[in-house]
Amino acid sequence: MKLDEKLIYLRKKKGLTQLELAEAVNVSRQAVSKWESGGGTPSTENLRGLSELYGVSVDYLLNEEERKPENGNVPKDEPGNNPASIREERRRVPIKWIVVALVVLILVVTIGMLTVNRDKGNLHLGEEKVGEVTDVPQIEFNLEW
Repeated sequence: MKLDEKLIYLRKKKGLTQLELAEAVNVSRQAVSKWESGGGTPSTENLRGLSELYGVSVDYLLNEEERKPENGNVPKDEPGNNPASIREERRRVPIKWIVVALVVLILVVTIGMLTVNRDKGNLHLGEEKVGEVTDVPQIEFNLEW
């Protein structure tokens, strides 16, 4: 089995689309398409990523004599190994922290408003607090020409 055939076989066994595979190994979907059509070969780094993702050796991927992985079966997905679930988990973490930050911000603003209003006293809409004005400097104006 050629490399391109193995890549198609392993991807489909994993239940991944070309786009999901591309995101998992950090390449474009077009690169995956090129590999699977035989128009190109993955780099050494990409071969390592593919072998880790599929649970097979790089030797298995490159050796055209072998028909199946070492143990005869394509490894089944282990929980948390699916690239789509890993991406989804990465998206959830920032959202959780954003929500926590917003709740904290709302609490701080509410407490701040309560303490500021406590110092002002209880005023109703349209009322003014009147007090004595002290220490007003006396300024004399001379309007002569």
